Amino acid sequence: MGWKKLIVIVVAAAAMVTGAIALSMHLTKQQELEMEVTDQTEQTVQPPKAGDTTTWQDIENMPIYYDDTDVLMLPVRNVVEGLGGSVKWDAEKKATEISFYGKRLVLNRGSREAELNGYAITLEHEVEAINGCLYVTADAFSDYFATEVIWDSEQRLVTVKTGDNTKPVIAGRVLEGKEGERTFSAEIPVIVGLNDISYEKRLNEDLEAFAMEHLISFADVIAAEDETFGAEAEQEAEEALEETAEEAAEAAAAEQTETAVQTEESENETQKMAQSAEPQPKQVRLGFWKGYCSTDFLSFYWEVDTDGVLSAQGVNIDLQEQKYVAISDLTTTEDIASQLHVFAERADLNNYYISQQKEWILLTNDAQSGTYQAVTVPQDLTGRIWKEKYLLFIA
Repeated sequence: MGWKKLIVIVVAAAAMVTGAIALSMHLTKQQELEMEVTDQTEQTVQPPKAGDTTTWQDIENMPIYYDDTDVLMLPVRNVVEGLGGSVKWDAEKKATEISFYGKRLVLNRGSREAELNGYAITLEHEVEAINGCLYVTADAFSDYFATEVIWDSEQRLVTVKTGDNTKPVIAGRVLEGKEGERTFSAEIPVIVGLNDISYEKRLNEDLEAFAMEHLISFADVIAAEDETFGAEAEQEAEEALEETAEEAAEAAAAEQTETAVQTEESENETQKMAQSAEPQPKQVRLGFWKGYCSTDFLSFYWEVDTDGVLSAQGVNIDLQEQKYVAISDLTTTEDIASQLHVFAERADLNNYYISQQKEWILLTNDAQSGTYQAVTVPQDLTGRIWKEKYLLFIA
């Protein structure tokens, strides 16, 4: 082989290698670029902000509307993932877990019982499995994830308007049962989404205690709740064991003492009730009506029905100062009683609530008639006598 021919072959080979290296570098760079773009796209996907709307048409699992009950069922995975949330299966609990905007909702197929951020709650309707897809009613999204659901049956469109997910959520837990011929039903509010988790827990304990006071004559429900508290205490003790044996022992001893005190108090209350000459109620129904709710202030009222006699009790909480708010805390005038009695003669100055429409409503219980009245205070009076920090709630 001649030198010239050899040189041509070497040069050609070098060119091919160089071209291959250049092509390889180009493809590698292109692949890295595509991967970078893909990763960046995934990272920039954000849940919709307050006021945003998301519309679905001809999605894989279409919504189901029941005309007879006026109930709209939505496919969980399609809607949640479409809004930027996540859905996963919890093998240990055999339940479906939704994560969205810092809230965690655990659903059980065929049941109304659920969990919201670890609290037991009760849904309005059962979770349904249709054609292998999990469905919940639209109110589950509106109540727990601050969304407004609009269903256009003619065009088969679902539009979800995202609300303010920084506000706390008022869910509910239902207790029902009977004792002989006597029955009870209690819907207990569950507050979720406060910035202070410790205060949130204390607040929910207070609300449950109020409900239990009205169910004290039903020994079975009190005992069942005590068992529940005992199970929770045992779980907390097991978690404490992972830290140090000494701390766990102290925690267990404290819980045991507290449980013993609670059990003794419960038994004493039951004995007092049994010894009382007053007849026990045949039916007790306890519910609540949601009022104004924001990051600063929360309001609702209880409705208690004891053998057909109704009464109401407002609950108003300053979430920033973490305290219950009386009317005297709201107003700047010392003559508030005479001004309010113009609207309600038997007005209780500590019994009121703020409605979702930001109305100041006085609640007056009338034992003689067996009912209560809800009287709205004119806004012009409210504007004159309320403290400035609270005027924002009714503006």
